[in-house]
Formats: sequence, structure tokens, C-alpha cells
Amino acid sequence: MSWVRDASEAEYILDSVSKQQQVIPTSHAFSKFPNNEVLRVFQLDALTTQEEIVDILRSSLLEIFNVAPLQAIGSKYQEELFLSLDLLLYRLTTWRQGQSIGDRLQNLVLRDEGKAQEMDMQSVTSLVPNLAPRRSVLLVHLVFSVLLPYAIRKLRRQGLEEGWDREEDQTWRYYTMQSLRCLTAVWSALSLLNILHFLATGHYRTMTERLLSLKPVYGSQSMRRFTNLFYLNQHMWWKTWASLFATLRIGKYLSRALHTVMSVSSADSSSISDTICCACRSVPTLPQKSNCGHSYCYYCIKSRLADSEATGSFRCCRCGVAVHACFPA
Repeated sequence: MSWVRDASEAEYILDSVSKQQQVIPTSHAFSKFPNNEVLRVFQLDALTTQEEIVDILRSSLLEIFNVAPLQAIGSKYQEELFLSLDLLLYRLTTWRQGQSIGDRLQNLVLRDEGKAQEMDMQSVTSLVPNLAPRRSVLLVHLVFSVLLPYAIRKLRRQGLEEGWDREEDQTWRYYTMQSLRCLTAVWSALSLLNILHFLATGHYRTMTERLLSLKPVYGSQSMRRFTNLFYLNQHMWWKTWASLFATLRIGKYLSRALHTVMSVSSADSSSISDTICCACRSVPTLPQKSNCGHSYCYYCIKSRLADSEATGSFRCCRCGVAVHACFPA
């Protein structure tokens, strides 16, 4: 077959190039970064890596509280646990070194752009010690990046649990919930405009960095990047096998098998009483009915609908139907 022949020929070529590269003398000509702006892809990679690492650590933290004696604590104080983790990470990374974990992996560090303009050093892409952010600036950065998101999540969760937006009398709690929604919408709109401006100019990847005039620059000039030909070889083989699987339509049969398993699971779950919440398996608090007719707690269904704003719905925990609305039970 042609794909087998192409794969074999490419493997021989890559092995030959790899052997030739090993005998080439080492050169320091490319050991320093060019005198230009930090590439957008490096800045976005650092931001994405930081978010993924935080998600991994949060998941691991919740797993610790997944045992029976600690489940109630983990559920009740989830936001406080996340806040403690975020504060610890901020103290060990940004506060101490001026760079998050994601920035460090990309060899980036935050610089006070206001100082750089005063000293006429905007063109310098590496970090100069006297251009490091002041403690007061980092403190404001901590408020915007850690404390303020925690406060919004906490108020939002409490408002959903207690039904602040359902109160007939327009009390302060009702106005607080509406204000949170408006502020979140405004901040999201500003963040969208900021990321579009960043893609066009390469300056200030987040709104917080723009407000505080913090710009990521290269932290070390001695860092090198290598191209791993062995990785490229493995990647080529992966693409080859993926093409083969696509030709054989293995995914079609796996999808059928998964659908069968889901059908059996749905049949087993139908024996569960409809008087308990489909999500937390307890007596519903402020019971709600989904558009498919199953019971949820007010917070359970509202939080899932809020988390799935991009798609507008989530899969019912009981029957798997797309849930896009809820009604008082």
C-alpha cells in the first residue's frame, strides 16, 4: 500500500537527518533571542498553559476531599480551597519572580511598561532588574486575577443557592445578583476587545495586564529551543495510523458501542427515584424541573446551565437529553 511505502521512506530520511545533525558542531549563533517583540503564540501558550496547570491542580485538590469524611467540607468550602491554592501559587510564582508557571515554561516575565516608557527602554525585549513590577502593582494584579474572581464566584454561587434573582421584592440581594451579571457581561466584552487588539498588535494579552501596564518579555537570554526529530518521526507515524483508522472507520464502530453502553446506563438509572436531584443524588433544594422532566436542585441545574453558556445546554444526568431550560417543580 502507498501509505506504508511513504511511511517507510520518510522514516529512513528522518533517521539520516538525525544522524547528520549529531555530527554537526554546536553553534552559539542562535543562542540569543532576536531583538523584537515576544511572539504572540508564546504569550498565548503561556496563558493557556497556566490555565491548564491550575485546572489540573484544582482537580487533584478536589480528589483529596472526595473521600467520605471530607466530602461535605470539599463541597461546602470548594471556593475557599481554590482561593487558598491560587494564593499559594501566586505567592510562589508571580509575587516572588514576576512570572506565573505558564510564563516560566515559556521563559517570559512581566515588566512594568510604564517604567520602560519613562526610561525609554521599550525596545528592550529582555528583563532589566529596575523594570520589574513594583509590589503595589503586583498587589493590584493579585486583586484582579485572584481575589476579585473568587468574590464573584462566591456571590454567584450563594445567589444561585438562595435564589436571589427569584425574589419578588427587589431587595439588595436581587440588585446584587443583577449587578454581578452586568459586571460580568461588561468585563467579558472588554476582554473580547482586548484579545482582538492583542491579536492585531501583540500588546497586552489580558485586560488586567493592560490596566496595570504589565508586558511579558523574555526572562533569560540563554534559553535554547531544539527541534526533536525523533518526536517528528513519532508524530508522522501517529498521523499515518490515524489516516488508516479513518479509512477503516473504526470510530463508527466505537460510537455504536458507546451508544449501546449509554443506553444500558440510562436504563439502569431509570430505577432511581424521581424525587432526588439527578446531579447530587440528594433531596432537591429549591427543586427545579428540566425541560426533559427530571428533578434538580436550583443550584445544580443553574450552575450547569451557566457553565455551558457557549453551547446553551448540557446533557441531562438521567436521560442524556440536552437541557436548556428549567422550571419550578
